[in-house]
Amino acid sequence: RLLPSAGIDVRWPFISSNAFGQSILTPVFQAIAATNETDEDKIGNEDAISVNFNSSSLFLHDRFTGYDRYEGGVRANAGLSYTLLGEDGGFIRTSFGESFHIAGDNSFVAGSGLDGTSSDLVGAVAVQLNEHMSVGYQARVEEDLSRINVQEASFGLTLDRISGSLSYADIAAAADYGRPVRERQVWGDAKYMMGEAWSLFGNFRYDLEGTQFMSKTVGIGFECDCMSAHLAYSQNLEDTGQTDHRIEFSVELRTIGTVDGGFSL
Repeated sequence: RLLPSAGIDVRWPFISSNAFGQSILTPVFQAIAATNETDEDKIGNEDAISVNFNSSSLFLHDRFTGYDRYEGGVRANAGLSYTLLGEDGGFIRTSFGESFHIAGDNSFVAGSGLDGTSSDLVGAVAVQLNEHMSVGYQARVEEDLSRINVQEASFGLTLDRISGSLSYADIAAAADYGRPVRERQVWGDAKYMMGEAWSLFGNFRYDLEGTQFMSKTVGIGFECDCMSAHLAYSQNLEDTGQTDHRIEFSVELRTIGTVDGGFSL
């Protein structure tokens, strides 16, 4: 298949310096014209069923995540980004924008955030206070602000020997895109360095809608300049409702290769 398309991308950054650091404010406008998608019923959709429309994909020329589908028609994208770079290495980054379908067939259906003549509003903020702490949040909201369809938050912390992160996601149901019900999950990981090479690690994922753990893992690791090795015990919830208990291991020799495996208990 061929996809003839043409577009224009205009970005005009405004840069200033002050006592807090350097500020960069960038308005962005984009217009793209492509032929209509005409053969979607003849090709099986195996790699593009998942559409993740957010601030990072707002200005992509094709918002589908695979090659089975492509985005056609005439659309315009507009947004605003702001970055504050601190003198101590910290930063604040924010972005906000919306997409407008102007002419031609819209390739998206309800649940994607891109159906209709105007899309959902998408925005994100990332804060790196210093080298030890980071916070992030992004959301996709109805244009009239009546409902939050997708929101994700994350927090990361790194101390002397301990590092970890915690994340949360709330995603509305979209049956046409592989989400028959609303999903709310929280997941995290942590690592403790016992020395220069040995470490203890663990992670988990919890389903807030089903009030149950989807996975839990604890393990021990060894890393040096020439090799790394990990031994872990995990519990994973299967589609049948049963819990799979596994022992997994991996050994990587630098420049040679990796050996890994595992077995169920």
